[in-house]
Amino acid sequence: MKRLAVFALVLGLVVCAIPALAADVAELKIGLVGPMTGPGAQYGQSMKEAAQLAVDQINSAGGVNGKKVVLFMEDDESNPAKAVSSMQKLITSDQIAAAVGHYNSSCTLASMGVTQRSKVPHLCPISTAAAITAGGNPYIFRNCATNPMQVGQLADWVFNNLSKEGQVNRAAVLYENTDYGTGIMEVFVEKVKGNLNWEIVANESYNPGDTDMVAQLTSIKGKDPGVLLIGGNVTEGAQIVRQAKEIDFPVQFLALGGLSNDRFPELAGVENVEGIINVSYFEKDSPNPLAQKFVEAYQKAYNKDPDMFAAATYEAVDIIANVSKGLGDDSWKSLAKLRQAITDGISDLDGLPGVQGPTTFDENGQADKLVYIIRWENGKRVVIFPEGY
Repeated sequence: MKRLAVFALVLGLVVCAIPALAADVAELKIGLVGPMTGPGAQYGQSMKEAAQLAVDQINSAGGVNGKKVVLFMEDDESNPAKAVSSMQKLITSDQIAAAVGHYNSSCTLASMGVTQRSKVPHLCPISTAAAITAGGNPYIFRNCATNPMQVGQLADWVFNNLSKEGQVNRAAVLYENTDYGTGIMEVFVEKVKGNLNWEIVANESYNPGDTDMVAQLTSIKGKDPGVLLIGGNVTEGAQIVRQAKEIDFPVQFLALGGLSNDRFPELAGVENVEGIINVSYFEKDSPNPLAQKFVEAYQKAYNKDPDMFAAATYEAVDIIANVSKGLGDDSWKSLAKLRQAITDGISDLDGLPGVQGPTTFDENGQADKLVYIIRWENGKRVVIFPEGY
């Protein structure tokens, strides 16, 4: 009788468990990982605000096929090891269907193996290292321009538009010693090598968090360059610009997206950023109607303008939601099916409208995104390329 009772109990538990195992996925869970604290906290804040705004808008409009979108957020502290553990938590504990992150290229390169092993679609909205979409990982997708795309466009504009008289064709690089900074330096050096009229006269590095770059700037100044490319982020970039002024080193600064931030003139001084030329992949006065709606909603929600990192993150969440809306009922029968269906849907996108323009991913998961070139004028970013913007 005891054996019969145990058997009946086990059978009952199994029968009760069958509906739970077979139940449809009830919510669309999206995980966001970025630097919510630490040296990149301002970028993490932009990511957090944009992702939350996107989710709130989707849910207020009825969700995804009637299902609520739930956002889970983790802090990677700009640390690759923490990026891995944070992503693992989102996948195993929070049971996310798709991931968005990170800011730092080193963090994305570290965690994308985790999402690949778990077969979780991973949208990378900000990290620009070329290796991210060069390794044949079918679960990684990037909706921003790579280092080669951004640096290449900037270099071509510089070659074609800056005067080549005097020392202007003598270039230098000062970059942060990370995957991001090293990638910028390497692409720029190769571009200069391919132009017979230009040469690299100095190449120096610094570590993230450094506050004193006077030694590197003094060495570069001694080589008398006409342009100096900063391969880094806003905090250190502001220090570089300030300290160049302090040692009386007038040079045409160039930079990437890390300095396309409203905090840059605040940190470096409006007078010190005047005339600096750098890259951006979103500007708040974009003529794109979707961009204007996003800017208006962001301003209303947070009482400030969105930066390009907010725009890219918002678009990444929107991509996941749009793809999920097009899935049939069978795709929601299990989390594994949902993850694969979203992955396949992202791969098949063809010109999906977004705040940064249409999105189509190539066979490596890389989107071809427009690169703007801006110049700082009176503390504001002014688009100087493409013409007619």
